[in-house]
Amino acid sequence: MANPGFIQNYTASGEVGKFRVAVYTGADFEVKQASGSDIAIAGVTEWGKNISGRVDVVMTQLASIEYGGDILAGDMLVPDTEGRAVKLDMSAKAEDAEVWTLGVAQESGKLGTIGTTTVTPQLIVK
Repeated sequence: MANPGFIQNYTASGEVGKFRVAVYTGADFEVKQASGSDIAIAGVTEWGKNISGRVDVVMTQLASIEYGGDILAGDMLVPDTEGRAVKLDMSAKAEDAEVWTLGVAQESGKLGTIGTTTVTPQLIVK
């Protein structure tokens, strides 16, 4: 059960779905849907891009997120290629110098589950 904190409205660069990880584009107040864990995370989208090209992003506390695989409560989450949350597997990130994490899963689920995560983006530098 999400308990969103601060929500910021951004310009959406490209298609951005609901319950997906949003990352910064480098432009002021603009985000795009994550396609991996190599770009700074802004937060989690609520309903995706609207007709005017805007998107609400939950930036703190708890958010609803779509799972991209099997998740257990307590797993550290990162975005997959579709902006869904997947469990951080450091062995799969062995070649990456930096990894952005989203937060910690609050409930278990499988592919397609709309689960709850903390929204606490962090950068892991190896």
